[in-house]
Amino acid sequence: MPAIQARIAGVQQFPGREAEGAPIFMDKSPVSSSPSGASTYRRLLGYARPYWAIFLVAILGFLLFSTMQVSLIAVTELLLDTVGAAGISSEEGFLSRYIAVFFEGGVIPRDTARWLIPSIMVMIAVFRGIGNFAGSYGLAYVSRSVIHDLRTELFTYIGRLPSSFYDRYTGAHLISKISYNVEQITSAITKAVKVLIRESFFTIGLLAYLLMVNWKLTLTFFLFAPIIALIVNVVGKRFRKLSHRIQNSMGDVTHVTQEAINGYQVVRMYGGQAYENKRFEQASNNNRRQFMKLVVADNASVSVIQILVSLAIAIIVWLALAPGIVEAMTPGLFASFIGAAASLAKPIRSLSEVYAEIQKGIAAAESVFDIFDEPMEKAGGDIEAGRLTGKVEIQSLTFRYESEGEPVLRDVDLKVNAGETIALVGASGSGKSTLAGLLARFYEPDAGRILVDGKDISRMPVKDYRRNISLVSQNVILFNDTVRRNIAYGELCDASDEAVENAARLAHADRFIEALPDGYRTELGDNGQLLSGGQRQRLAIARALLKDSPILILDEATSALDNESERHIQAALDEVMKGRTTFVIAHRLSTIEKADRILVMEQGAIVESGTHTELLEKGGRYAALHQQQSH
Repeated sequence: MPAIQARIAGVQQFPGREAEGAPIFMDKSPVSSSPSGASTYRRLLGYARPYWAIFLVAILGFLLFSTMQVSLIAVTELLLDTVGAAGISSEEGFLSRYIAVFFEGGVIPRDTARWLIPSIMVMIAVFRGIGNFAGSYGLAYVSRSVIHDLRTELFTYIGRLPSSFYDRYTGAHLISKISYNVEQITSAITKAVKVLIRESFFTIGLLAYLLMVNWKLTLTFFLFAPIIALIVNVVGKRFRKLSHRIQNSMGDVTHVTQEAINGYQVVRMYGGQAYENKRFEQASNNNRRQFMKLVVADNASVSVIQILVSLAIAIIVWLALAPGIVEAMTPGLFASFIGAAASLAKPIRSLSEVYAEIQKGIAAAESVFDIFDEPMEKAGGDIEAGRLTGKVEIQSLTFRYESEGEPVLRDVDLKVNAGETIALVGASGSGKSTLAGLLARFYEPDAGRILVDGKDISRMPVKDYRRNISLVSQNVILFNDTVRRNIAYGELCDASDEAVENAARLAHADRFIEALPDGYRTELGDNGQLLSGGQRQRLAIARALLKDSPILILDEATSALDNESERHIQAALDEVMKGRTTFVIAHRLSTIEKADRILVMEQGAIVESGTHTELLEKGGRYAALHQQQSH
């Protein structure tokens, strides 16, 4: 039953669930099941569609930046051809022929070149700065907006997934996905796309310039292109595989940390610090080892690509220095050509490095999209729920947590009149909490059905149906908010102060609330850490009282209370149960002696049914349990 309370609160907690057959294991989805990187990346970029105008400005900004970068290299031709010459002729060089034609005689005088070239360089620097700012800011705006949208959508989507999903994922791994994995996508969108667009434009611009100056020499680069592409493709697959491992190992680190912090009292009391330190060291070291494997693959591939690019440049220089080649080029043109060829190394290196970032982002996006691809909880229905009276009928109900596992409930049949109090007793793993979970529609039965007021609950809108159910569990969930907001939580937030205070009074919580520093406006801290266990339990009961639903589920609702508080709460529960259909899950039989019917469960089946007196007279399983607790 703690799982039910955790599901309502949106918190992953499943103590005791193993006993009822629900599997708990970490997120270790195989990489081989992932879709292609291209399709994942297209899906990811689809989130940028609402910001297409800003994205377009960013692209144009990077295009301007890259164009100015190439122009700055090309201007080197004019600068060097001016040194030691009276002027620059349009008959020489490459860039000069397009500029010198505007001057008399087709020659740029040296005095004119003296101010013209610096002016061009300054103008290029200004436009380059504008382009870089527009591109970087625009892309950063788009990427952070996408991350915000993606993270918000993921958080919202997780809250709409069925309980079976929470059985398969630990809370720490889900937190890691929302925080770490989504943040990893930033690199694929911000840094990766920035480098991809800017350096691609720069590379294309350099190649275009080189081809226009001397296309024969430039073809040397294309001889090495297939080899570079092959290396990038092979290493890219390695990046994705390692990135998945890094994300899973990061989830392990979060998981161990969360357990050690949440259970710090047990850790200290039983001397578990050394054990927890070892677990954390192992998880962190595994994360380190996986990351270092990624670093090795990344740097090895970059080094190889750099060597190939340098080899291509060396061949170009060797060919360029051949007789007949140099003579056909001015010193300035030759220098700018070699400079442009040498400049290719940086963007190609950056593009090879960014592939690692893209693959990490794709791996992170795949892990996030895996969540989006999970089927949502069935929320619709064609039968209006309305305000139910609480008449419940269970017909041949069978349920198992795993499709191939043993049934947790087996052909359960039960009829409950409106306003009747039903107590469920039995050993751990007998199916009590599972039955309540099915009643709350946290799970769908494998066979059979549950009717409330003659309506199949699977055909009612789940949100409307749950408005008719209140839950109080021994595993109390409170939020870091005020006392009032914890009582009037969610859809109850519009309740009047009078209604909230009345619910607190019925739950015997009004006295300690009024004694708090700010009364009902007091902030409770993380999970109500400022309160005692009994006080936290009474706030949960007040929340259920305020909801005023016709069906009430109590799971050891008085277990955290001292004898004095339990007596008061039991009296309050006796009042609130009047006129409501109540299911009480209890281990202490003394708390359910007044129930209209007591159901004894074993191995997923109801083995005894009757009042407290009737079951004692039968001398069966209930009588044996009662006798055990009496001694």
